[in-house]
Amino acid sequence: MDFAYTAAQTALAGELAALFGRFPAPPRLRAWADAGIAAFDGELWQALADQRWLGLTLAPADGGRGLGTDALTLAACEAGRALAPVPLVATLLAGEAFNTPTQRAALATGELRVALCLPPPGQMAPTLAVVDGRASGMLAPVADGLLADAVLGADAAGGAWLVDLRGEVARRRQLETLDLAHTAAELTLTGAPALALGSAGLWRDRAAILTAFEQLGGAQRCLDLAVAYAKERYAFGQPIGAFQAVKHKLAALHVEIELARANAYYGAYALAQGEPAVLAEAAALARASATDTYLLAAQESLHVHGGVGFTWACEAHLHLRRARALEAALGSAALWRERLLEAPAALANP
Repeated sequence: MDFAYTAAQTALAGELAALFGRFPAPPRLRAWADAGIAAFDGELWQALADQRWLGLTLAPADGGRGLGTDALTLAACEAGRALAPVPLVATLLAGEAFNTPTQRAALATGELRVALCLPPPGQMAPTLAVVDGRASGMLAPVADGLLADAVLGADAAGGAWLVDLRGEVARRRQLETLDLAHTAAELTLTGAPALALGSAGLWRDRAAILTAFEQLGGAQRCLDLAVAYAKERYAFGQPIGAFQAVKHKLAALHVEIELARANAYYGAYALAQGEPAVLAEAAALARASATDTYLLAAQESLHVHGGVGFTWACEAHLHLRRARALEAALGSAALWRERLLEAPAALANP
């Protein structure tokens, strides 16, 4: 079975990478952190909307591109590589739930920004209480919660809900976080309108696969940064990349990323198939592998950069922060590995 992307899909990823390149995130993230401003690039978000990236799977009549789920994984990967300070992954995921022209139009034009807060596998918190289509409760931490117009959450019975945060139904409090690319918040909801989406487990598995691609993109960026620095940093009259201790470290990291890429590609296949048992297994594989790999890549990139990696001007530590934040989101790699030990019947009923 061939899991490789087509030439057209690869070109699509290149197009998105070029767009992110027009709005480089690291200098913006450092400036916002210095000024105490919540991370969000409004210019980038508008550019994504103008070029119909926010409606990748929506029909052209709704302002989208009419592409399949493969496009979602490509977008998530490029967003992770670029440390894009926009809620792109959660918004694209929620787009699959919209069934009215008004909702789809709001998504495609960038008027609706979505955050994600689903409980990890086997855990019951954080959850909402939903009565007569109105959600109440507290969700934390919610990445991009300060600016989100809706949040994808779950109730204690295992149901998924898309909760509208607009109006006076949500109280928001900013939380301290390592991640400079996505500001976290605590949301306290009181009677917020909520749309039922079915099984929270299925939505968590979809989110895990897209997040795995985001982590994969970040891991590849860490390796690219380390390789570039190893070529330009000289010690004892030669590039440090010429030393075995460095070249073997980078080669081993490349192997780890390729293994994570294979698991992520299986996740992309499962996402397209939509079969619950396959989706659950693929999500666990992709999530556990990508989580460990991104964290390893961020750490190794810092090691190669040496003391420079810890300076405020270096991009490497921004990825370590992001890797730690994504490690905590949706549950740790250990929790997802435990799912792989479950019986197939249990996986099919998350």
